[in-house]
Amino acid sequence: MRMAFRRPSLRKILPSGYDATSARGKSSHSSLDWQHHLHRCLSSSSCTDSSTTSPVNLYQYKICPFSNIAKVVLTYQQIPFQSIEVNPLTKAELKFSTDYRKVPIVQQDNQQWNGTEEILEHFTAKASFVGNDSVADSTSAKKWTDFARNKLAPLLYPNLCNTLWNSFRSFDYVHHEPHFSTLQKYSIQYIGSIAMYFAASKIKKKYQLDDVRVALDEALLELEEGLEESSTGTDFADTNTFLSKTVQGPNLGDLAVFGVLKGLEGLPILTDDILQDKRFLKIQHWYKTMDQQVESKK
Repeated sequence: MRMAFRRPSLRKILPSGYDATSARGKSSHSSLDWQHHLHRCLSSSSCTDSSTTSPVNLYQYKICPFSNIAKVVLTYQQIPFQSIEVNPLTKAELKFSTDYRKVPIVQQDNQQWNGTEEILEHFTAKASFVGNDSVADSTSAKKWTDFARNKLAPLLYPNLCNTLWNSFRSFDYVHHEPHFSTLQKYSIQYIGSIAMYFAASKIKKKYQLDDVRVALDEALLELEEGLEESSTGTDFADTNTFLSKTVQGPNLGDLAVFGVLKGLEGLPILTDDILQDKRFLKIQHWYKTMDQQVESKK
């Protein structure tokens, strides 16, 4: 007996940074500029202090690069939060949000912040990790935040979901989410993987990508070159250099790029390819260092 499935709407499944029609990493808040607000808030001491005992909930998709940017920044800022995985088919976890139905969303004290821009605008009062204003507003920070947002992140879904099998495998994470029922897990994996396969095709067409893996490799080589330029020692592995060109710690650019890649953990594209490819030795060392930096804040 054949079962007929109605093709789900891509708009309902894609996170806030992806537009199914334009296949471009845009925010739903068109009046907010990504770099302006993130760098302004990271360098400002007037942002709201979120160091309260009230619970902070981050509603996310595990493989959403924009959710992972927010997660990395919250973690590095040592703001305790709980990650809540959203069912992309039903959005049941977002029933409290009537007007905004995308991720990421952060909720605290009956308030919510929609999208990465609003989240980072509110939760970056303790921006000591940038050192000073010049680091937050430096050319390096702006360059690599833009790289993470507009170049690297849009390449993930076309690579993760370039075939139906790869798309299906990318959704395997749902089986580790305890609050999803067995039926929900398989529904998300089967229906979600089909929807994301079509979404990946739209993104590929929009960016005129003949070979999505070649495009990703080119972006990674650009990151590799950036890390080489920022190195302060003759042996990169012996330094603690970041994209910020300092040994003191990461800036916004480091955190944004790391957040995008962090969401790939457990998937072959990261574990078997990027972290094993000899072309990306500096990325591998930087990724390990960034992981240690972020983990140390937990």
